[in-house]
Amino acid sequence: MLKAFWHRLARAGDGGVAVTVAAAAPIIIGMAGLGVEAGVWYLDKRQAQTAADAGAFAGALERWRGNSSGVQTAVTQAVTKNGYVNGSDAVVTIHHPPSQGAYAGSGSAVEVIVQRSHQPLFAALFVGGNVNVAARAVAQVQTIGRACVLALDLTASSAIGNKGNPFVDMTGCVLAANSNSQSAIALSGSSQLTANSLWMVGNYTNNGSAQINLASAPMINAWALDNPYADKTVGPTGACAHNNYYVGSGNVTMSPGTYCGGISIGSQATVALNPGTYVIDRGDFNVSAQAVVTCNCSTPGSGVTIVLTSSGATSQIGTVTINGGAHVELQAPSDPSYAHPGLVVYQDERAPSNKIAKFNGGATMRLTGAVYMSAQEVEWAGDNSTTAPTCTEVVARRITFTGNSKIDNSSCEEMGVTPIQITGVRLVE
Repeated sequence: MLKAFWHRLARAGDGGVAVTVAAAAPIIIGMAGLGVEAGVWYLDKRQAQTAADAGAFAGALERWRGNSSGVQTAVTQAVTKNGYVNGSDAVVTIHHPPSQGAYAGSGSAVEVIVQRSHQPLFAALFVGGNVNVAARAVAQVQTIGRACVLALDLTASSAIGNKGNPFVDMTGCVLAANSNSQSAIALSGSSQLTANSLWMVGNYTNNGSAQINLASAPMINAWALDNPYADKTVGPTGACAHNNYYVGSGNVTMSPGTYCGGISIGSQATVALNPGTYVIDRGDFNVSAQAVVTCNCSTPGSGVTIVLTSSGATSQIGTVTINGGAHVELQAPSDPSYAHPGLVVYQDERAPSNKIAKFNGGATMRLTGAVYMSAQEVEWAGDNSTTAPTCTEVVARRITFTGNSKIDNSSCEEMGVTPIQITGVRLVE
């Protein structure tokens, strides 16, 4: 068609047509050039957005790792890999916290702006000066979930598992294992598990006919979760107020202090613990079947913490044994004036790994607060049948469910329990 047009133009006797076409040619060519250049700018805009997204994400990851000094380097490397070299052919601006937008001033967010200047060619007929193509992104560290059970072992098979055929009800909770094993969470037999989800660095297995009911798909090959009590310290043990403390029978009220050699409560004993910290130096906390152990915790914010430690050899750090049929109701203090708010059981991290803590109180065991035993395996069979809001967390090297169990973490914040947070990085702008 274009060839025929030029033939007709050449044969035309009226020179006005040629003049009109000549006058319109720069406009036609300029508009065609503008279309081509606009396409180039659009492509660059998309590439710039990819670079800004990658930079913001990389910077926020450094924030998440607690390395705020590495944000600048991480952003620069990510943007450069995506074809934008700051100071060479582009301008990269980094703000942490962001300087504008919905997340301005947020210490957990990183803002990245990528700009590149283009000198127009044909488009110069319509555009004065250079064309600046820019893209902006903001990424933020966010809590994307919470776990109520966390196994800290990094390599163990069955870091979370079961013995027998327990029914484990953890509706609303996430079970998390930091193990990279392909069976980091391993269920077997005809056990039943109901939970919000599973989270593991490795994977999970079902080695029998176990029923797994999850509200959300399990997260496999994920990152390890932070130990919420990694910075916690035991503190001084103090002088021994009691040695090898034993209650065989009768009604007894105990007071906080240092109990050297352990605490043992016999099957015919009914014991009430006054609020405070019970430091067990070089000994265990043992509760026999049929024993009753409760907390005199009527004052708001009051509670009890059992601390297992040793002023001598670390091999003497004790463990916990709550036998089946024992009636145990203890709650951690939520008042921050207590030495260990949120913790109902806290074991020194130096404890030997060859011991197993047993919380097998069954339907009559209710522990409100966090059970922290990072060095040892915990066997758990506790059925919290109350309908009232409560909070139980278990953080241990390994966790094995040995009987019917129910764990609820619906009111952890109100009770001063440090949450087991599942944090990640998201692009938010």
